[in-house]
Amino acid sequence: MFSYYLCLLCALLGLAQGTIFERPCRSDVTVLQDFQVDKYLGLWYDLEHYEASFEQNTDCVTAEYSRYEDGSIRVFNSAVRLTDGLLYAVDGKAVLSYPDVDMLEAKLNVSFYGAPNDESNYWVLDTDYDNYALVWSCEPIGGERSLEYYWLLSRTPTMPEDEELRDKIAELKQANGIVDDELIITEHFAEGCKNKRHKRLQKMP
Repeated sequence: MFSYYLCLLCALLGLAQGTIFERPCRSDVTVLQDFQVDKYLGLWYDLEHYEASFEQNTDCVTAEYSRYEDGSIRVFNSAVRLTDGLLYAVDGKAVLSYPDVDMLEAKLNVSFYGAPNDESNYWVLDTDYDNYALVWSCEPIGGERSLEYYWLLSRTPTMPEDEELRDKIAELKQANGIVDDELIITEHFAEGCKNKRHKRLQKMP
């Protein structure tokens, strides 16, 4: 049986260290409007991200979103440590940050381990729901410094070979201040990743 081990992989935001920038949190980022929550549910692959302590030494990182009975969103994150094949996984909960606005923004409050679910800390900058999503968050840490998180998510382990789509993502990153020099590329084709996907398919009805 494929064993799941809880750890500090609060991927897609948690209480751990992200990437520090010598700049304040920016107010000019563009967040997706008219967010279609149910279209966003399902499995996403982390293709690239800013360095964060909870993702160090892991690859094969995925996030899976589904509904709890109360309507909130289950956030199930998992990754593999390729050195020994150990799988890390954690369950979390997400709710819309501002559910009562006329035009729903793609801003969520995500929490893990029963932590208070009261911080808007998961912003979808853009998504087409079928191929990609850009996710970002920022926390001020004093002075002109900030702690940032960023992920490029895909419905598949690699981005489709679509030049127009790739150009659009590059433009979105540039417009929102995503720094390519700080990015870490996630491995999804190592043997450990294949084993993880195989075990997941075995569990599906």
